[in-house]
Amino acid sequence: MKLALPQIKVPRFQLPSLGGKKEVSLAVYVTDSFVRLLELNPSKEPAFPPVEQEWEGKREEEKKIILRQLVERNGLLGRDVISCLTARDGILKVQRYPSTMPKKDMMDALNWYIRSEVAQIKEETVYDFYINQSSDKYVQALITIARKSTVDKLKEFLEAGGLNPRIIDYEVVAIINYGLYMNLPAPFAILYIDKHNTMLVYYGETSISFNEITFDFKLAENDTTILEQFLIEVRNLLVINEISSVYLAGAIIENQEMLDNVMSNLPILGLLDLENLPSSFFIPYTLSIRGLEE
Repeated sequence: MKLALPQIKVPRFQLPSLGGKKEVSLAVYVTDSFVRLLELNPSKEPAFPPVEQEWEGKREEEKKIILRQLVERNGLLGRDVISCLTARDGILKVQRYPSTMPKKDMMDALNWYIRSEVAQIKEETVYDFYINQSSDKYVQALITIARKSTVDKLKEFLEAGGLNPRIIDYEVVAIINYGLYMNLPAPFAILYIDKHNTMLVYYGETSISFNEITFDFKLAENDTTILEQFLIEVRNLLVINEISSVYLAGAIIENQEMLDNVMSNLPILGLLDLENLPSSFFIPYTLSIRGLEE
C-alpha cells in the first residue's frame, strides 16, 4: 500500500543546510517523558527491535547521554533521522482558497496570512506549508509554524546523541499521515492515547483540528476516577466538534483492561494497530514511512 503523502504532503520544518534528496528510514520520537527509536526497511518491517527508554525527571544533559548510549548500542551513530516536534511545540493552520484562483494571487494571499500569523509571535519563527487540492472547488493550504529556538533545540539534541536530523515533522501531522496511509475515508478522527499525552485529531476536506487532553493512563491504572473524567471530556469534545466516531491509536491498545473500558464507553470505529510492532510506536512508525517515501 503506497503512502498517500503525494496527494497531501503535509508540512514539515525545512533544514535547508542539510539539502539533498535521500530516504530517511530511522525515526526518533523525543518527548519530555521518553524517547523511541524505530527504523523500517523497504518492506515496512523493523530493521532492529524497536527501542523505548523512559527518562521522565532526568535533566537535559542526562537525556543526551542516554540517547547517545542508545544510538551507539544499536550501531546508529551518524545516521540521518526523521523526528518531530510535539503538538505543544507547534501551530497548525489551514486556509482554503477557490481552485480557480490564479496561483500568484493565492500565493500572495497565503504569504500575507503567514506574515500576519508570524507577526503575533514575539520570538523568531520558522514555518512550512503545502498546498493540497482538497476538492474540485477548493484547495487547502496547510501551514505549520514553530519557534525557531524550539526547532533548533530538537536539532541540537539529536546531534548531541550522535544523529544527523534531516527532517523535522510535527506530531499532529504524523497522526494525520497514518490515517492517510491506511486510506481512512475523509473526514476521519483519531484519538491518540499515549502513556503521558492524549490528542483528538480531526481531518476533513475543509478543516483540520486537534485537541490536547490532559490524561495520564499510567496514573489511571490505579485510579478509576481519572479514567471516568477523561471519558467525559472526550465525549464532550466529540459532541462539540460534531464527531460521531473515532479511530483509536497509541499505547492504550497495549493495555487490555483500559482498552476494554475505552471501547465500551466511546464510539470507537476501529483500532489503528501496528503489525509486528507495539502500538506505542505509532508515531515513529508513521515518521519512518514518511522518511522512506520522502
